[in-house]
Amino acid sequence: MAEKYHEKDSRATKLSSLDAQIEHVENTTVEVPNKRKTLFTLKARRHFRRFWVFYVVGGVIFLAIFLPLFFVYIIPAIAQRVVDDASLPVYAARILDPTPDSVTFAIDTSLKIPAGLAVRIDPFSLSLFNRDVTPMVPFIDVSLQGYNLKGTTNMTVSSENTAILDQSQFVQALTKAVYSKQFTLSAKGSTTGHLGALKAGVTLDKDVELDGLDQLSGFSIDSARLILPAEGDGTNLRGTATLPNHSVVTFALGNVTLDLKTANIVVGQGYLDNVVLSPGNNTMPLRATLSIKTVLENLVDILGAQATALMNGKLEISASGNSTVYNGKHIPYFEEVLNNLTLTAQVPILTILRETVLQGVAGKDATKKFRKYHRDALLLRYQEGLRIGELVSQPQGRRWFFFKASVK
Repeated sequence: MAEKYHEKDSRATKLSSLDAQIEHVENTTVEVPNKRKTLFTLKARRHFRRFWVFYVVGGVIFLAIFLPLFFVYIIPAIAQRVVDDASLPVYAARILDPTPDSVTFAIDTSLKIPAGLAVRIDPFSLSLFNRDVTPMVPFIDVSLQGYNLKGTTNMTVSSENTAILDQSQFVQALTKAVYSKQFTLSAKGSTTGHLGALKAGVTLDKDVELDGLDQLSGFSIDSARLILPAEGDGTNLRGTATLPNHSVVTFALGNVTLDLKTANIVVGQGYLDNVVLSPGNNTMPLRATLSIKTVLENLVDILGAQATALMNGKLEISASGNSTVYNGKHIPYFEEVLNNLTLTAQVPILTILRETVLQGVAGKDATKKFRKYHRDALLLRYQEGLRIGELVSQPQGRRWFFFKASVK
C-alpha cells in the first residue's frame, strides 16, 4: 500500500516539476525561439502523460477497423490492379486434332508484373469468348497450371481434347480469325494470388489483338498440268498450291475438298490432303478432277468470264470449300467457315501447256512429235540458248550411249 502511494507521489512530483518548468518558460520576458520549442515540448509531454490511456485505446480501435479493411479491400484491389495493368501478348497458338465436338488447343504467352514483386498464382480455368456477346458465352475452357510470377514469365496454356462448349460462338470466333486482317481473342478466368503470406482473389480479363488470315489473301496455284489419260481415281490435273497464313495461329484442317469454279460454274473438285496451316506460306500438292463435259457444255459462258484473264495469257480459277475431313470425320465448324470462303488464282496458260507437254515427253525421244509441229530451222535457231546437253552415240557394235552436259 505504501508502494502504491509512493508511485502516485512520484508521478505527481514529476507533473509538478513539468508545470514548474512550463511556468518558468512562460514567465520569461525575452522570447527566444529555442525556449518556445522547449515550451511546446514540455506541454506535449505533460499532455501525453496525462492521456496516454486514451491514445492506446484509440490506436487499438483504429487498427481493429483499418486492418480488416486493408486485408479485405485494399490488398485485393492492389493485386487486381497489378493484373489489369499486366500485358498478355500471344506469341503462338495452335488448334490441332479437331473432332466434331473438341479440339486440342494451345497458346504461348507471357505475363509481366512490376519489378520487385514475386507472386504465386493457383491453377485456374481460362475461358475464351467473344467480347461483343452479352452475357458472356464461353466457347472453350482451358486449364492453366499454377505459376510463380516474377518480372516477365513465359506461359504455355495447353489442353488436349478440349470440349467445344458452344459451336455457334466457336464458328463466330473462327470466322473473325479467317476473314479479318485483325481479330480480338478475349479470355477470362479467376484465381488466387499469393504475395508472401498474403493472398487475394484476382480475375484475369484480357482482350488480345491478333493478326487474322485475311481470307488467305495471296493464295496461288504455282504449277498445274493436265493428266492425260486420267488416273484411276479420276484425277486429271495435278499441281501445287500456296495457302498463306498471316496469323500466329496454326490450324490442323485435315483433308480439304474444294469446289473449282469459273463463271460461277462448278467444273470439278480440288483436293488438298493432310493440310496443316502454319504461320507463313504453306505450299502443298494439289490434285483435281475436272469435268471436261461440264466445261464443253458451258464453254461460251466460261470464255466470257475468262476474257480478261485470257487476254493476259492466264486462266482464272476460283475455289471454295466443300468439305473438311480429319481422321475420317467431317469437322462441321471448319466446313461452315471455309465453305463460305472463295479463293481466286490466275495460272499462266503457257505454264499449264509446258508442264503438260513436258510430262508427256520427259525421258523420251520427242523428235517425231517436234518435227510434226515445227521446222528443224526453229531448233537450230534457239538450240544454243535451250540446249542443256548432248546425247552421244558410241561406235558400232556397242549398245550403250551417254549424256554429255553442255558447258556454258
